[in-house]
Amino acid sequence: MRRVLANILFIFSLYLCSAYSLANSLQLQTSIKIEDIEGYGIKLQNIVLHFDSLFKKSSYLVKIETAMLPDKKGIIKDIVIRCHRGIVSQQELSCEDGDLSLQETLVNAMQSKLIFSRKENGNLNLSVGQFKLANGLASFNLQINKGRWDAKIYVNGFSLATLSKTLPSFPKLVTSGMIVGDLNLSGVNDSLDHIQGDLLINKFGFSNNESTLVGEDVATKLIFSSSRHDNRWRTQLDSTTHGGELYLDPIFIDANESAKDLYGEFDWQIGSNQVKLIDLQIEDPHSMHVILSTEIDFSRKIAVAPMQVKVSYALFPNVYYHYIQPFLFDTNAADLATKGSLSGEVVVNDLRISQADLELNHLSLVDNQNRFSLVNLNGSVGWGSQYANKNYSFGFGMADLYKIRLGKSKLDFINQDDALMLTNRVSVPLLDGSINIESFQVHQPGKADQKAIIDISLTPVSMPKLSTSLGWPEMNGNLAGYAPNVIYKKGDIEIGGALLVRGFGGTTTIHNLYAEDIFSITPKLSADVKLTNLDLKSLTETFSFGEITGRLNGRIDDMQFVSWAPVQFDAWFGTPENDKSRHRISQTAVDNLTQVGNGAPNVLSKSFLKFFDSFGYDKLGLGCTLKNNTCKMRGVDGSGNGFYIVKGKGIPRIDIVGFTDEVSWPVLTARLKRVIKTQEVIIN
Repeated sequence: MRRVLANILFIFSLYLCSAYSLANSLQLQTSIKIEDIEGYGIKLQNIVLHFDSLFKKSSYLVKIETAMLPDKKGIIKDIVIRCHRGIVSQQELSCEDGDLSLQETLVNAMQSKLIFSRKENGNLNLSVGQFKLANGLASFNLQINKGRWDAKIYVNGFSLATLSKTLPSFPKLVTSGMIVGDLNLSGVNDSLDHIQGDLLINKFGFSNNESTLVGEDVATKLIFSSSRHDNRWRTQLDSTTHGGELYLDPIFIDANESAKDLYGEFDWQIGSNQVKLIDLQIEDPHSMHVILSTEIDFSRKIAVAPMQVKVSYALFPNVYYHYIQPFLFDTNAADLATKGSLSGEVVVNDLRISQADLELNHLSLVDNQNRFSLVNLNGSVGWGSQYANKNYSFGFGMADLYKIRLGKSKLDFINQDDALMLTNRVSVPLLDGSINIESFQVHQPGKADQKAIIDISLTPVSMPKLSTSLGWPEMNGNLAGYAPNVIYKKGDIEIGGALLVRGFGGTTTIHNLYAEDIFSITPKLSADVKLTNLDLKSLTETFSFGEITGRLNGRIDDMQFVSWAPVQFDAWFGTPENDKSRHRISQTAVDNLTQVGNGAPNVLSKSFLKFFDSFGYDKLGLGCTLKNNTCKMRGVDGSGNGFYIVKGKGIPRIDIVGFTDEVSWPVLTARLKRVIKTQEVIIN
């Protein structure tokens, strides 16, 4: 607008001045018609000049049928400049009282007030009163002094939708919006070097084709100042969004709930797609205040420099719900109940927190899927070379891993040699025992190959308390163990050493324990289990199976669970070789074992054996190899077309024989549920 009006004035002022010289000497009213004039890339066609030279301050009229803009970017039609009092001379072209009329796609002026003065040296003052601009109203002022120019435009009701439809270069994602405010531009000759705006944008709407950037009824107060320095533009921004809804994939922002502030500096190198953010501050008073510094390549939509984030405050649960959770939908932390706050600094590199220095204040993270929780976290935690040799200390009031409750604990770490290392041995209460963390190291924290190495031991925990906590039938004995090399990496846990359960008069050893995707929706677990010299009387009493006396050995090889359900194993449970203990089996146990092996209940009720309470046996055993949801069964010996589950001894003798060597796993588990009757366990 500035260049168009200034150049039009300059072109026809040359003709006005030459016409004025002739009219002044003759003291006549003068009209001049010109077919076309071209200059500065602008072509004027069918020009009529009319002025009265009888007075020092003359009235004159200029009509231009069409003005072709540079590079054929548009046409302005029916331009009329009517000056009621002005000066036309070789030294000056001015108008103290005039009006302007013109018609263009975006601009429509109908006798808008016009004041201008152009001196012989090229200095210009120009003021255009209210005119229509993009379906709104505007006014315009321009000053040129020794090549330096300053322009100011005030708009009211300026339509962004109209601009989007009219200008091919305008972003097509803009669908609506009205602007009120001032825009100031300045520069030297043909260059622009400063832009300043104070704008109020209402009912702003936008949407890209992928619907990853969407805004509806957005209301924003925007103040900015941009200056050019050599080949760079530096912008100071201060904006407050106080209405509307935005979706900036994956974040949804409801500005109707509370105003969101964005302020800071941008630096853009001309001709590049990269913008540098310099202390850009984002403030949501109910959620967070953070300061960002990074460089973004908008063509690739990535940060090309590490993102420095200073967290003045982050308030949970709001900051988690609005700004963190959307990035975690495919992770183990996608569904948390949170509270508390944190502050500090983090460095984000390749979407990972590569460095951190945080203060935790009563922070709680509770998984709604009941997989884990950390309650009342307080203290400091951090990692990365930027904070090398710094000591950290934090504690929690309570923690849960699935159904296992851990008590109040405090841990001290030092950030050293690209590792976070525990400085003191820690005992974490677990029921009536404890987990003793002998050493704990996190290597390459925040990086793709991050892993934790832990040496732990388990001070004996009573099995009655543990089984009750897990909702199992109450078992006797205790659980203890030592794992000298527990490795956690990318959600997987590998446990060296073994867990030892002393119960039922014998021992159960769990080794080769490995957990994969432990906190995911489908965790996987594998292990080998060995049972040695268990007391069958104690074991069968616990599960109300019917009394069996004697001892029991067993093993479960290559045991694999998915989502805590078995999918594969090779198991065997049977009488130990050379077992000298008393072998008796009750009528109830006979019936239950028969149901497990064959599915047939109450077999003794159909024979004279129903009159005996118990029977002697030589040995018993039952094996199952589970694969593809089918259990291949076996017993202590073969028996024609079947296999012995219990091989009898003495009088009266009873044998339990299984005849179906392949059983569907759901069918077998249903049989076990029918025969194992446990008392209800109430957990307070």
